[in-house]
Amino acid sequence: MNAIFEKVANEQIHNAESQKYKYNYTYTVSAVIPPATTKPSILSIEQDADFLFEKMTGSVLGPCDSNGVPTVSATDFPKPGIAAGAGHAGRGVTVEITDTGSSRNLTSGAVPVETILTPGYGDTLHLPYPIKYFANRNSKIKFNFTNRDTKANANHLVDIAINGYKFMMPETSSSLHPANQIRQNAQTAG
Repeated sequence: MNAIFEKVANEQIHNAESQKYKYNYTYTVSAVIPPATTKPSILSIEQDADFLFEKMTGSVLGPCDSNGVPTVSATDFPKPGIAAGAGHAGRGVTVEITDTGSSRNLTSGAVPVETILTPGYGDTLHLPYPIKYFANRNSKIKFNFTNRDTKANANHLVDIAINGYKFMMPETSSSLHPANQIRQNAQTAG
């Protein structure tokens, strides 16, 4: 057998074996936030696998109606050069991200979404925001969105895509025994 062909064949076998346990996956979070309101949105990591966050992108539109359809109406945050009430917002929503199971804050308080999402309020996609976080299966990641826009009908729509890898490894024996979890101060089902 040709040595190069054998290396390529072995690499493909390795890829197929690895993909049984690790593969690329994307979770989404979407919310319409009414004016002057804080609205939580929960991302539930599925039971089948742990998830490693790698990068995040997202877009924000405002003002929009309650279904997320963009409208031309007044906003406290008009894009530069646009008359009041005649255009779209250039900012206005903040987000605080928390892993509720471990009570771990993934942001230092509320941060403006346009600083971590691309294109954010813009129209041009830039490099995705690099985010490294390993979430265990069944984790709940809370996105606490606050719309600082106070104008009537100034809802803002946020759509986020979080890309990374699912790891379908068997659960460890310690995670299957509640007594071990209690000893390790882990959160248990209740």
